[in-house]
Amino acid sequence: MEFLVTKTNEIVAFIGHLHPLIVHVPIGIFIFSFVISILPKAKWDTLESAIKIALVIGIITSLSACIAGYLLAQSGDYDPALVLKHQWTGIATAALSIATYLIRSYRRILIWLTCILMAIAGHLGGTLTHGEGYLFSSSTEQLSLTDSIPDIPLQKSEQPDTTNTGAETEEVFLYRDQIKPIFQNKCYGCHSQIKRKGGLRLDSDAFMLKGGKNGKIIKPGNAGKSPLYTHLILPLEDDLHMPPKGKKQLTLKEIKIIHEWINKGNPFGSIIINTRNDRPKADSIIAEKTIPPSESKTEAENVIPLEKNIPPAVQSDIDLLVSKKISVNKINEESNGLSINFVNVKNLQSSMIDDLSKLNQQVVTLKLSNQPITDEFIQKLSSFKQLRQLQLENTKITDAGLATIKNLDGLQQLNLYGTNITDKGLSYLIECKNLKAIYLWKTNVTPQGITQLKKALPNVKIESGNFEFSKVDTIKK
Repeated sequence: MEFLVTKTNEIVAFIGHLHPLIVHVPIGIFIFSFVISILPKAKWDTLESAIKIALVIGIITSLSACIAGYLLAQSGDYDPALVLKHQWTGIATAALSIATYLIRSYRRILIWLTCILMAIAGHLGGTLTHGEGYLFSSSTEQLSLTDSIPDIPLQKSEQPDTTNTGAETEEVFLYRDQIKPIFQNKCYGCHSQIKRKGGLRLDSDAFMLKGGKNGKIIKPGNAGKSPLYTHLILPLEDDLHMPPKGKKQLTLKEIKIIHEWINKGNPFGSIIINTRNDRPKADSIIAEKTIPPSESKTEAENVIPLEKNIPPAVQSDIDLLVSKKISVNKINEESNGLSINFVNVKNLQSSMIDDLSKLNQQVVTLKLSNQPITDEFIQKLSSFKQLRQLQLENTKITDAGLATIKNLDGLQQLNLYGTNITDKGLSYLIECKNLKAIYLWKTNVTPQGITQLKKALPNVKIESGNFEFSKVDTIKK
């Protein structure tokens, strides 16, 4: 019986998710009918048969959209009051389309009324999906922290600091002045009063502390065990990554701010600091934290010492890679070091790695993520002595490939997310004395293997995903 209930719920959810697809059919049909309705009467009469067929299709699909929309609303992820308005305007649109088909003498005006009502229903649906005010919103009106982190407005504390004579004490309201604008810009579209994806709202401290269908999202003082943060640093392709692929993503700075905010232990209170009569910048308050390589295009500049003796690359060698859709960029203007990314390569060939080998003295960062990279490919990287950052997530490498990687003396960052490596492979990495960060989520390594690696390399940051995730939209039974 439980199996049948589960399957029934899955089918209902699937039909509900078809609502955005189905609803566009009657929209197109009714717009078609409207265009015909404004033609002269002579042409209108000659197209009578076409109009009737169009209206039949519009009636069937609009009723189907109503049914799918009703099922979608049962998830409870949307504002009930707004859902009710959208629901009844949608039903009224379907009913009016039936009247339009049946009452020929008033068909022209009824088509116009149907389109007006459809526009109202569509606007309400857009509000449910994209948030209030989406129609006239402008990106320039939204606070964005992409370019820089603004100064934090400070307020004098009522309790002066008695332990540091001569120092002026200030209160920094980190949530109000920096965290909330990030949520407004990047998260409210799916997690607010209007739309509560996964039963989660981020528009008030009470709702954030309560969490969603899968439990709490914040563990004050521990960002590493707070899904609000850990979902942000998953690879973009991961089903649990937030925001979902296709949505506006958080910047590296924004992720760092959220990390430090949770670690403060008092998310919605003020932070007491001593300013010594100097107004502090946000950058001096937000500590630098390591984020997985996929989160920032400029991360290499933060962790990789820029080599001054790298010889310039031959332009024809760069042009050859670019012609094969391989992205080639300089680390910065002061260095000849290159960043290579295979993200746009659709059909990886062994010859591409051979072509890349011509730049083995210049390649500093290499991103082979989500490519069918094998151990044979990795063996060709043994001559890349300048390589500092290597991303191999979701590739086909095994422990044998890591036996080659151990010879990359300058390697500092290694991303092995979603690969089949085991503890045996980790034993090879012990020889990578310059390694600073390694990412091991969704691999076959064991806690014992990670412990051994930490003992051998105590200064390396190891991210192994030692926290449990639940699907955001999965209701626990």
